[in-house]
Amino acid sequence: MRSRDIVRKAWQITQVHLKKLIWYGIVPAFFSIIVSSVYLAYQYHAFKTSALFSDQHDADVFGTVRTIWSIASGHPTLSMTLIIVGILILIGYIIVPPIFNGVLISAIMKIKDYKPIDGSVEIGVRRFFPMFEFGLLTGSFGITTLFTEGSFILRWWGESVFFVALPILLFIAAVGLIVSFLFTYSEYFIVMDDRGLMKAISESTILVISNLRRTFLILILIVLISARVIINILLVLIIPMLIVIVMNYFTSVVLSTILFIIIGVVGVIILCASSYLLGLFHVFTTAVWVLTFSLISGKNKPEIKDDDLGDEASKSD
Repeated sequence: MRSRDIVRKAWQITQVHLKKLIWYGIVPAFFSIIVSSVYLAYQYHAFKTSALFSDQHDADVFGTVRTIWSIASGHPTLSMTLIIVGILILIGYIIVPPIFNGVLISAIMKIKDYKPIDGSVEIGVRRFFPMFEFGLLTGSFGITTLFTEGSFILRWWGESVFFVALPILLFIAAVGLIVSFLFTYSEYFIVMDDRGLMKAISESTILVISNLRRTFLILILIVLISARVIINILLVLIIPMLIVIVMNYFTSVVLSTILFIIIGVVGVIILCASSYLLGLFHVFTTAVWVLTFSLISGKNKPEIKDDDLGDEASKSD
């Protein structure tokens, strides 16, 4: 089977079974967008009040803490509500993605084999800890981590130290990209073969190296067709940052209840639309990698047909 055939069949699975699978993409995307928006709001405020753009040389972390504390002291009820909501969102951000990714992988593999998706949630829950450990491992050299470290160095020690550390950060980023590529199939070994973290990583590395050309072509096709990377940047980074900038500007000009309501409604609409689009592309790309994994690891039985994928699975639900 050619790489473009895998992508075509993955999109067919996504279309036919979207109602059953979409929530396993939307919910993690929902928590991710909220946490990313808060993170970017902090970065924006930290840079704005840092020595780079302000005369307040101590206004980075401590200035932000003092500002938050003064606001919280004046509105205890609202502050307590926001703290509870924030804790719930943080718990969802930590717990939901590993479970739902496992559920999605298991469900798509069953759909590929024309089986009902019953039991996928149990598999996702059972695989939580190794999936969580894998997320921590890959996140330690991810773009967000390196950006946080780089921005911290830039704000606290200035441009000279930052440019000294920049080659090191770029080297770590390059190594991280290579390692992430080698770890492509780790999650699928964890979910489908119940492998531990280190065993899944080693088997994924062997599988990628043994099928380097196919894996690389699939990766390129995903980037070109689904434009997932571009959509992630637009929806998770640029749009929340624009919202933060606009809110900061208007609230500094005029304080109005109507203005806050309008901003809140627009924010909710953007949040829902972003969650849906990111969830849709997450389901699609997961289907692509599940089909690729099943093909090159010898799990592609029965053979994937060209007819409507999932009639039997749909009848069983």
